[in-house]
Amino acid sequence: MTLRAHVEAIYESLRPTLGDHDPSHVQTKLERELRHVVPNWSDALPDCPGWYWYKPPNIGEPQLLLVSHGRIDTKLMADLGPPNNLVDVQRIKGQWAGPLLPPS
Repeated sequence: MTLRAHVEAIYESLRPTLGDHDPSHVQTKLERELRHVVPNWSDALPDCPGWYWYKPPNIGEPQLLLVSHGRIDTKLMADLGPPNNLVDVQRIKGQWAGPLLPPS
């Protein structure tokens, strides 16, 4: 199910209790908040630290990666594990989804 489909389903369930409102404004706000809960695959590189789903090209199994600032500079680095360990996200090809919010 796409993020837009989730937003539309939630909006439809809330619409009777919202009163007078602009539907597109409510759906836009819902989509912005839900992108952390229901991440979509994208070619865009991570732009902030956090946990991301990562899918390498031509490999079907995604993996969960921690993206954080490097030890020496502020480059965003992903922990790929041995033998590569921390790698600059600019050098990693594939699709990303996230960042994921921690559970509340």
